[in-house]
Amino acid sequence: MSDRWKSKKKPAALDARFNFDDFEALRAFLDEVAEEADRLDHHPNISFARDRVSIVIYSTSDEVSDIDYALAKAIDDGYDRVTKAL
Repeated sequence: MSDRWKSKKKPAALDARFNFDDFEALRAFLDEVAEEADRLDHHPNISFARDRVSIVIYSTSDEVSDIDYALAKAIDDGYDRVTKAL
């Protein structure tokens, strides 16, 4: 999991922001996030604008858990795939 993720305690969550040079890359990234969220059956809150995506992964327990970290790592991997493909 990259350093861009910040941990919050109340409610327990991880959040990060991802920047993009163009909207095409942003859309590809959103597809990556959706696939990983479905695969892990753990769906984050996502908001986006023309050149950035903000993601918050809320934990289903009182603290950030392994599934939250796994999703954050998978999202980082998706970001790397999308940005390296350009």
